[in-house]
Amino acid sequence: MASGRPARRTCGIAQRTAGLAQEVLERAKRRKVSWPEPVEEDSERLNAAFASVVEFMSRTTKECEKYYSYVPASRCQENEIKHICRYHSRQAAENLLQTLEQEARKASKDLYIEVSPGTYSVTATSEDMVKQTHMVDVNAGQSIDLTFSI
Repeated sequence: MASGRPARRTCGIAQRTAGLAQEVLERAKRRKVSWPEPVEEDSERLNAAFASVVEFMSRTTKECEKYYSYVPASRCQENEIKHICRYHSRQAAENLLQTLEQEARKASKDLYIEVSPGTYSVTATSEDMVKQTHMVDVNAGQSIDLTFSI
């Protein structure tokens, strides 16, 4: 018998909750919301504002494309490359990537130098004056490969 009591109590709570929910629903149905009619003047102003924004964005895009057409691809930082690929035409992105690949191929040079054993400071400088130096200790008959990332 004791196990039956909580079930009745739960059932009573559920019925009361359902009844309250029904009352809230009925009150909501009786409420009326009167939305103001759209004013034609407001929609005209809104259309003009959007047209102004579109014009500004178009001008900004053209200026941005013009800027990046004059900047050498090798001087573009990673975030600029992402910007071009994301926000500019597919053609602009492809041109940039092709230029970067060509510049990388041109810049890659192998150089072989024979030196006497000893310690050397080897410096490489890029066209835009970026320098990188490696200190090497060369033993007799030893071959050393150095890679410069400039």
